[in-house]
Amino acid sequence: MVEDKGSRRRRRLAYTPVELPVGVELKPSLDRYSAAVFFSFVNYRTGGSHWVLDSGCTQHMTGDRAMFTTFEEGGKEQEKVTFGDNSKGKVIGLGKIAISNDLSIENVSLVESLNFNLLLVAQICDLGLSCAFFLQEVIVSSFHDKSCVFKGFRYGNIYLVDFNYSEANLKTCLVAKTSLGWLRHRRLAHVGMNQLSKLSKRDLVVGLKDVKFEKDKLCSACQASKQVACSHPTKSIMSTSRPLELLHMDLFGPTTYKSIGSNSHCLVIVDDYSRYTWVFFLHDKSIVAELFKKFAKRAQNEFSCNLVKIRSDNGSEFKNTNIEDYCDDLGNKHELSATYSPQQNGVVERKNRTLIEMARTMLDEYGVSDSFWTEAINTACHATNRLYLHRLLKKTSYELIVGRKPNVAYFRVFGYKCYIY
Repeated sequence: MVEDKGSRRRRRLAYTPVELPVGVELKPSLDRYSAAVFFSFVNYRTGGSHWVLDSGCTQHMTGDRAMFTTFEEGGKEQEKVTFGDNSKGKVIGLGKIAISNDLSIENVSLVESLNFNLLLVAQICDLGLSCAFFLQEVIVSSFHDKSCVFKGFRYGNIYLVDFNYSEANLKTCLVAKTSLGWLRHRRLAHVGMNQLSKLSKRDLVVGLKDVKFEKDKLCSACQASKQVACSHPTKSIMSTSRPLELLHMDLFGPTTYKSIGSNSHCLVIVDDYSRYTWVFFLHDKSIVAELFKKFAKRAQNEFSCNLVKIRSDNGSEFKNTNIEDYCDDLGNKHELSATYSPQQNGVVERKNRTLIEMARTMLDEYGVSDSFWTEAINTACHATNRLYLHRLLKKTSYELIVGRKPNVAYFRVFGYKCYIY
């Protein structure tokens, strides 16, 4: 009989010895589709996902403070739990432990030096539930309608339940999933719990009196629908040591209105070291490659520095053979930001926003026609180069790249009337 590679691999895994701590073991389970034996971790130690159904303890209890979503210290010195070896652990307090996004275990004691997660059978029965222990499983059901609340399994001589596992079949919160506060939260269009708490405490609306809004868990619907991407951290160190070592490039447009020169796009280039900015206006983005070649040659001659690398997004105006061949000929590196991640090219993306906001402000002040947007962008760029300080170097972009302080005495209000003599 020829044994395939998959069978040999499963056989090796099944017989590989693994050393695990006490309370953390492997539980065999049978895959009904392939008749192969797999193993899942059984961890009923403190902090693990498995809970021991115990009839001998005094209350739900665990020894890990990090598992609690809400916690109140209330243990007195005389309140102690005696373990099986006659040692004692202090009861530190009482709280609630989340076992899913919507469900939680209430009235759980935090016991010092306790190494296991314990669920008291009597405390479960006090909630109107019954526990039926069978040869291989335990079923907790409701006294009233006999419906199953959750299931557990037998492991050796103890019964365990894993609330993270789908076979637990959890249908209640031991047993309060829809508390009044969370029910009102769902009824009131998932408005934030803090906002509802303010309205209730200050009696600002009718119908929320005597309702306690406690944010002791996450609303799964809010988590799925309101979550946003984390902001990228701000850099606190310099990545470059001189001008033209790295250039950030981006193109915005087409604009709603064409300029007097019939331009509808703007190419923005920012030097990473000095944050000095150049803007170029185009009627079509297909000429970006030729425009960049001319700029690179002029900038290297003007500042006596060689261009090392450029960074842009994946737009076709930057990612093409003309740009790549030019960079290869000069030995320059072209870095491309990841798709749908403008934060990786955030220097020039933020500069775009600054220029557009300043230009819009100047156009609106005197009601200047939108066709002058190129002049407004050019003025904004000229001003930012001379007025904004580098966050780390504490100098203007003009001084960092030219070597002398800028003169701003000749500036005039944009859009103001002027006369030519």
